[in-house]
Amino acid sequence: MALVADGLRKQFGRTIAASDISVTLRTGAVHAIVGENGAGKSTTLRMLGGAIRPDSGAMTLDGAPYAPQSTFDAAHKGVALVHQEITINRSLSVAENIFIGDLRRHAGPLGVLRRKRMAASAQEALDRIGVKISVTANLDRLNLGELKCIEIARAISSNPNTLLLDESTAYLDHREVDAVLHVMQELKSKGMAIGFVSHHLNEVLAAADDLTILKDGQFVGSYRAADIGANEIHRLMVGRDVLHGIYPPRSPPKVSGAAPTLRVTMAAVGRELNEISLEVRRGEIVGLAGLKGAGAEALFAGIVGDEPLRRGELQLDGKDYRPSNPRAAWRHGVAHLPGDRGNEGLIVSFSVLDNLVMARPPAVGPFFSRRRARAMANDLIKLIGIRTASASAPCQSLSGGNMQKVVLGKCLAVGPGLLLLNNPTRGVDVGAREEIYRIIRQKASDGLAILLSSEDMPELIGMSDRLVVLRRGVSVREFDSLENVEEHDIVQHMI
Repeated sequence: MALVADGLRKQFGRTIAASDISVTLRTGAVHAIVGENGAGKSTTLRMLGGAIRPDSGAMTLDGAPYAPQSTFDAAHKGVALVHQEITINRSLSVAENIFIGDLRRHAGPLGVLRRKRMAASAQEALDRIGVKISVTANLDRLNLGELKCIEIARAISSNPNTLLLDESTAYLDHREVDAVLHVMQELKSKGMAIGFVSHHLNEVLAAADDLTILKDGQFVGSYRAADIGANEIHRLMVGRDVLHGIYPPRSPPKVSGAAPTLRVTMAAVGRELNEISLEVRRGEIVGLAGLKGAGAEALFAGIVGDEPLRRGELQLDGKDYRPSNPRAAWRHGVAHLPGDRGNEGLIVSFSVLDNLVMARPPAVGPFFSRRRARAMANDLIKLIGIRTASASAPCQSLSGGNMQKVVLGKCLAVGPGLLLLNNPTRGVDVGAREEIYRIIRQKASDGLAILLSSEDMPELIGMSDRLVVLRRGVSVREFDSLENVEEHDIVQHMI
């Protein structure tokens, strides 16, 4: 079975998200769709998967006309779509989330769910993608990567002929990414057509047989992956070579007798973080490396007031600091870019302007000032390079990478003294990464203290001035400099 799209076009208001897009997903092949944020990748995949309808153009599935009215319709025809953003309902069980669109499959004669049979089928789907997740797991205790794996299992459970993965590895750690890439190869070997979007070129080159390059919503070309090199892909995506020099040079070290902006002493938070001590000073970026559950997210939760410290101390600018909630942390000048932008960083139905200024709304006296908010938003849009039709456009109209830029803009809008970054370029293409890295480094040079947690090891090495390695809730190694440090030098302490 082959899925063929010819001349697809989609416009949202005044924004042309995709124009003249042609893609062929071959049976038994993996097809990557690549391009910068806003290039039209997700829009194309969503049209193929029935999430949105093209304004013009045509599609065929195995030679027959194909015009799905919804993702359920597409799935019924054998095309399954895994969305970029997390779509797990935490009030349901793991099995119910996997079969949410097809619960009738496990219903008895009177419509009562056969829960044991459903749980067994759900566990089988999870086992197929090689992840150790039990159907009895509490969803509130699973990390983002595990939630994404449940979504992939949901897609696999319908036994589709075509699988579409929109940035599905963005929330996964190295082991989970390897598992997904392995599953893709297994499904390909069984004759499935697979389309996927990824900003990680190593994943594209490792998995793809074919690829289509988009730029500014336009079709650039389709290629066999073996016939095109990494540098040429980047050049066609971005219009320049950004493979080298993506990380800005580190600022010269600053000698200061002032107290650290953040001092963490023997801190323990929740179940994950057992003991960690570190300092972050003005003008430096301190990286946190570790596998999921090693303690970085728990530390962030303690610093922003999401969870209380079980023991230990926090100091901010030399004073004891115990935020009672995230609002108190923002008032103290602690800005937080969370790992899940859709659920924690944004209100996607609100405008770009409203999201940018919500942490510290500009006011004249006691009244909110729309004029000042508009000026602030327009300045941030220009500074960060957010691609949007206007500041009034809803965030849900933006690409994933531009949503990420909005979250960063919201953090910078409060003029923080400490910035916590949790995977700041997750779901962001290489061109936009370069822009975000430049902004982060510039803010550090201006005196901002930054604590960076990332599952992207090159990002940690390229952006950190110092690096703390976490394993099982404790700090096990600190690198005072990242010069001449390789990935394996860090990973050996993580596992």
